[in-house]
Amino acid sequence: MNVLEGMRWGEERLAAKNIENPRFDADLLLAGVLNVTRDKLYFERDRVLGQNEEIAFQEWITRRSEHEPLQYILKRQEFMGLSFYIDERVLIPRADSETLVETWLELVRSEERRKPRQIIKVADLCTGSGALAISMAHYSPKSEVVGTDLSPDALAVARENAVNLGVTVEWRLGDFAAPIRGESWDYIISNPPYVTMDDYLQCAPEIFREPSMAFLGGQDGLDFYRRLAEEARSLLNEGGKLLLEIGWDQAESVGEIFQKKGFITQVFPDLAGRDRVILAR
Repeated sequence: MNVLEGMRWGEERLAAKNIENPRFDADLLLAGVLNVTRDKLYFERDRVLGQNEEIAFQEWITRRSEHEPLQYILKRQEFMGLSFYIDERVLIPRADSETLVETWLELVRSEERRKPRQIIKVADLCTGSGALAISMAHYSPKSEVVGTDLSPDALAVARENAVNLGVTVEWRLGDFAAPIRGESWDYIISNPPYVTMDDYLQCAPEIFREPSMAFLGGQDGLDFYRRLAEEARSLLNEGGKLLLEIGWDQAESVGEIFQKKGFITQVFPDLAGRDRVILAR
C-alpha cells in the first residue's frame, strides 16, 4: 500500500473498533513508522511503504484497535513544548496539567519582580514521568527541583526524560511527602491521584492501561489532599506555597480541607474554563 492507502486503511480499522479520532490516530501511527511529521504524509501520499514499514504499521494499528493508548505505542508525549518518553510504567501527561506549570511560572515571575531570589526550592510529589518537575527546571533555571515518587519504575522513566532533555532534577524514591521531610520548600507542586473509584470504573478503556495508583485518590478522591494538609506547614518556608492539580468539581472540597488548617486558597481554571489548580498559602 502507499501512504494514502495506509491512512485510509488504518482509519477504517480503528473506526470499526470505536476508537475516538480514528483518522488522527492512524495518521500519527503511520507518521511514527515512517519517522516523519503528520503533515509530511500528505506530501508523500503516493510513496509506497516498504515491507517492514507496512508490517510495523499494521502491528501498531492492531495495538491501537485494542485500546492501547497512542502514547504508549509511539513512546512519546508532548508537554509544555517538550517531548517526553512515555511507557506503561507512568501516567500519560495531559494538557490539563500544563495549567499547573503555567500558573507556577506566573507566580515565580511575579515574585521575582518584587523580590529576586538566588534559588527557588521546589518539590514535585508523585512525579511520574517527571513532566512537571522537568518542565519547571527547564523554564526556571534558577529553581532547584526535586521529584518524588513511590514507584521505582516511574522514577526510571523520569530520569531518562531528564537526561534526554538536558535538565537537572534530583529524584527521590518514597511514599508521599516522606522523601522531602526535614527540609523547607518554597513550593510544593503535585498532580496527585484524585479520581474516585466510581468515576474510575466509568473511564474509557485506555485509562485501564495506565497505572491505577496514579488515578485513585480514595473513596471521595481527596485522600492525598488531606494527608498533605496535615503536614504542609512543617514542609514549607515562611511564605511557601502549595500548588496542586484538582478535578473539575473538587475546588470547594479541597479548598475547605486546607482552609481548616489555616491556609488561604485560590483556584485557577484551565483553558476550557474548568477549575484545575488550587493554590494554598
